Amino acid sequence: MAAMLLAGAMMFAGGGASAGSAPAGGGYSLEAVRQGTTHEAIYCLASQGSEQIAAGVPNLLFTSKDQGATWDRVTDIQSDRALLGCVLKGPVAIVVGQMGVVLRHDADGWAHVDPGTDARLFSVDMNDSGRAIAVGAFGTILISDDAGKTWRKAEMDWSRTNDQGFEPHVYAASIDADGTMTVVGEFAMILRSTDGGANWDVVNIGEASLFDIRIDAHGVGYAVGQKGAVLRTRDNGLTWSPVESGTEANLLGIARDGKGRILVTGIRTMLQGTDDSGRMTAIDAGDVATTWYQPALAGQGGSWLVAGHTGRIVSVKHD
Repeated sequence: MAAMLLAGAMMFAGGGASAGSAPAGGGYSLEAVRQGTTHEAIYCLASQGSEQIAAGVPNLLFTSKDQGATWDRVTDIQSDRALLGCVLKGPVAIVVGQMGVVLRHDADGWAHVDPGTDARLFSVDMNDSGRAIAVGAFGTILISDDAGKTWRKAEMDWSRTNDQGFEPHVYAASIDADGTMTVVGEFAMILRSTDGGANWDVVNIGEASLFDIRIDAHGVGYAVGQKGAVLRTRDNGLTWSPVESGTEANLLGIARDGKGRILVTGIRTMLQGTDDSGRMTAIDAGDVATTWYQPALAGQGGSWLVAGHTGRIVSVKHD
């Protein structure tokens, strides 16, 4: 069921949004910086300094060098599979997606990498030392020690997460500077490894699937998912506590800036809050109530970048 909901969220494209500024609501405004076509969708955003990357449906891959103000389409590599997760770190970009597709960019340009699996890959993250983690369908957890050039599969005992020993979908991953990896997925599952993926601690199990996770360098982080689920950690993923979201909507993406301000995206909803608040509040602006946004990035000056339906990349600003 969780997999079906996530797939539905990714392919939902209602709302008929148009480019340009949208009327403000709740003190926020949405302004499109990139508008695509009806059949386009963007599923991931990644950022490093002034550079960004965005990816989505097959062959929809963009880069930006001006903090997301303008976007250039990548045409020197092709993929007939949807691109679902991406990361930028140092000189390397990694993009993952359907049927185990892995695209990698370095000083030599873009190349396809064989990860040793044809499983759908939903998410990828990497730290400054080049250790990377990619996660996906049916319990797929891949680890790289060379900035995504080669990958190995983590061996898991899934009976510790569910009585039937099902291989749950793993939807998102985070890795810190020391190599601690945290992943989220079905059954409100949160797993954590401090030894390169050899062993995993089960730190949370529940009902609602979790679709995204972000943990910063200070150990403060959030996970979001089904039925308005928002969880917060202050100890680098060791423990988690719920945050009241005020919604039953499916939440797809989370971003947090350096001042502890939070933005959450989802299906027909967008939320904001802070580290000090015990409750998220809804953003009523633009086309939020009629469509979906998934990935989110913290920008400068209290602004955000979000992306989703119709290949749309939007700047969200507080008035």
